[in-house]
Amino acid sequence: MRQRKLTFALLALLLLFAGCKSESPTAPPLGTGPGAGTPPPTSAQITLTASNSNPVVNSTSVITATVTQSGQNVPNGTAVQFTTNLGTFTDSGNAAVLKTTTNGVATATLTSGAAGTATVTATVNNASKTITVTFSAQPVTPQPPSTTPTITTVSPTTGLPTGGQQVVITGTNFIAPVRVLFDIGTGTPKEAFVVSVSATQLVVLSPAVDLGTGQTQAADIIVITQAGSATEQRVVKSAGFTYQAAVLTPAIRALSPTSGPVSGGTRVTIIGDAFQAPVQVFFGAAEAQVVSVNFSQIVVMSPRASDTAPNGSGVVTGPVDIRVVNINSNKEATLSGGFRYTPKMQITTVGPTEGPFTGGTRVRIDGTGFDDPLAVVIGGIAAQVVSVSGSEVVAITSPVQLASCGDVVGPISVTNTNNGDSATGPTFTYRTPKPLIVAVSNPNTIGGTATVTVLNALGFARITIGGVGVSINSSTTNPDGTTTFTVQLPTTLQLGTVGCPAGGTAPTPTAFDVAYQSATTGCTDTLAKGMTVNPAAAPVLFLNPSVFQSFNATITQNVAPAPPYPGTSVTPSAPQTIQLVNNGTTTLTINSITTAGAGCGNFVFGPAVPPAVNLNQCESLPVSVTYTGQVNPVTETCTMTINTNAGTKTLLLVGTSK
Repeated sequence: MRQRKLTFALLALLLLFAGCKSESPTAPPLGTGPGAGTPPPTSAQITLTASNSNPVVNSTSVITATVTQSGQNVPNGTAVQFTTNLGTFTDSGNAAVLKTTTNGVATATLTSGAAGTATVTATVNNASKTITVTFSAQPVTPQPPSTTPTITTVSPTTGLPTGGQQVVITGTNFIAPVRVLFDIGTGTPKEAFVVSVSATQLVVLSPAVDLGTGQTQAADIIVITQAGSATEQRVVKSAGFTYQAAVLTPAIRALSPTSGPVSGGTRVTIIGDAFQAPVQVFFGAAEAQVVSVNFSQIVVMSPRASDTAPNGSGVVTGPVDIRVVNINSNKEATLSGGFRYTPKMQITTVGPTEGPFTGGTRVRIDGTGFDDPLAVVIGGIAAQVVSVSGSEVVAITSPVQLASCGDVVGPISVTNTNNGDSATGPTFTYRTPKPLIVAVSNPNTIGGTATVTVLNALGFARITIGGVGVSINSSTTNPDGTTTFTVQLPTTLQLGTVGCPAGGTAPTPTAFDVAYQSATTGCTDTLAKGMTVNPAAAPVLFLNPSVFQSFNATITQNVAPAPPYPGTSVTPSAPQTIQLVNNGTTTLTINSITTAGAGCGNFVFGPAVPPAVNLNQCESLPVSVTYTGQVNPVTETCTMTINTNAGTKTLLLVGTSK
């Protein structure tokens, strides 16, 4: 009914705006007479079509709804509601629009600013139909490929000023015709002769240049593609090529390192200018092994100090001259006293050779050949260097990250930073203190607190009692260096038990292993059966058995053949006994045993229970019950209640005469 009222309201609204919203200006008015209304059709059939099922974003698709009922077009003016989950209708600017039919047809125009699939639903009263329209992204016009040239490598990067050297330039977008210029910055760039051109490689002959008084001159390489055309482009490789004079006079500017042991073998880098392979390098009178050469750097291995003396013998310590010779030009350079030979490093004594794993041990290393700056490794761990002299090094150990409880042992080594000379001395031991449980409180009560005192308790602690982890309430450091932990004893500890003769078991004091572990070092200690835990002080009432079975009395009828007739007799049931047992650790007091119920008069209890009975641990009190019965078949009940200081137990007695 609400939907029909809403439909009528919408139809009325459409009539008010018929001039601007009607599908057709010639559509007939609603109804069949003046002022009459046409009810919306029920169970109409709707057919949906889309003018474009795959439009691009921001374009439109016209959704057409054809509405019929019983094979006939619905009356003109029938309301059709269009909704969409993507985009909007241009008719309303919203995701929903209400249109009316003309000759059974209503249309709505859909658009979307986002790509995706729109589900459009057309609804007429209680009937609906859906159709999907997929909006795709606007086609992107691909950018034309780049024609800008690039230079990635130049080979070789050096050449003679006389030119004529073949140079290969690699890159991209080398489009003929191509020009290549070499610009040394002192005038008009010189044009190279182009040997060959491909899209990614140019082969040219370097032009000749004038170096003037210098020995080298860097040149920018300029590549011009599509030369002379309106689309001409260029790229510059700054300092892509260096002109180098044929005859170079070397110059030495620095060495690294500047010292090394008398045994030689130090890798030395000579920094300077105009080094031209092949070269010779001399340390004093001894020729060094050349490892590599370029224009500004030579790497060599220092010879033995004894070979540097003019006569090739004798121990040489101290500075020697370094001489570099360009063999082809016979030009040379000398750095006076450029390298200093030091005695071969040796470690003679070390002390101390052990300390705590936490570091901070001051270690003195005596020997020869120590050259500041240097690095010290103690037991495999880098140490802090405090002072250095030629014969003594003082360092402080660093903390060790422990992987286990064991001590960490490793050699002591010293390495000169500048020349790499090194020596290894004796081992150093990082001691890991082992914990020891020295005291445990005894006895203790389950569920209460206990204390555990440990020597060498480091960092966080883990304590277990009988294999059960316990909570540590507090810890106190004692004057003697031990630590006392106060722990909470869990109630889940499995105490030992003793069997009671009358039934059940009672807990007994039990000794447990106490274990301590340092979370910092991983070290552990266990005190076997070191802690005694008593059960909680409480009485426990245990019934053995826990229930009475049914009591059966037997009725015997008189079957004598002649008088006298003694009548009917009843045989009482067999007696049943329950033991009241104290399975606790303190006295169990049985205050009273009471009965209640109409049938209690036919139950006999024995022995008589005094007003109060005290039972020690595992002691018991038997309670016997017999049902005397009646001469008539009957079932009677009686409730027996046992009142104790450990609680109350209630038992139901059931007696049957039959």
